[in-house]
Amino acid sequence: MDKTGRVQSVDRVVQILKCFTEKRPELKLTEIADELGLNKSTVHGLINTLKYHGLIDQDEDTQRYRLGIYLMRLGDLVASSIDIIGIARPFIVYLCNQVEETVHLGRLDDLEVIYIDKVESTQSMRISSARGARNPAYCTGVGKAMLAYLDEKKLNQILPEKWEGFTPTTITEKQKLLKELEKVKESGFAFDFEEKDIGLTCVAAPIFDYAGKANYAISVSGPSIRMTDEKIELTKVLLKKATMEISQKIGYRG
Repeated sequence: MDKTGRVQSVDRVVQILKCFTEKRPELKLTEIADELGLNKSTVHGLINTLKYHGLIDQDEDTQRYRLGIYLMRLGDLVASSIDIIGIARPFIVYLCNQVEETVHLGRLDDLEVIYIDKVESTQSMRISSARGARNPAYCTGVGKAMLAYLDEKKLNQILPEKWEGFTPTTITEKQKLLKELEKVKESGFAFDFEEKDIGLTCVAAPIFDYAGKANYAISVSGPSIRMTDEKIELTKVLLKKATMEISQKIGYRG
């Protein structure tokens, strides 16, 4: 144990696990040893211990190492223990106070959005909604903010070719929506310009978790007459800051 109270062997185990990245999901023993500046016998002993506990796997043919299945269980435990509503609440309250419009925290459930929290505007003309309410994801800003980051193959599987239109501006065709979602990924923001309800405009941005998935998003919604270009630009700045801070609090490192 050093002066900081850290145990050297545990430090080395953590360093071994951190060697694996998206770009380098599999590594040879020599690659790990060289990266950490340790001799192969030391690294081999630590890796064998990690293998025993399911934290490291080894390909029998290539002899390369990769992260173990048990880490997925630990990741699921972390994800289930995160109180996204509690973490996001101060941010959506602040957003509501700054823009004076209704703010929602949404979760994606297949092709629907579930509103899991909200803070309503105090203005006399405002958007009224209920926690637990659902809306189609394809015609809401908060829904599109999450759909855009789904795996492309999965998105193509779950989207029908056509669907119901609620207003004249609702996107009702798969290919048009896919193009719209590409724009969302490019800009980081999703919009609903009266696509679900006439007179309602919405700006939304995704929240990313530790795995880089956008399972949650925040939207700011208000009467179109009040959602001017100036207010939309202010909302985008505040939304980007809020969603990034929330993402970091739940483990996002992008």
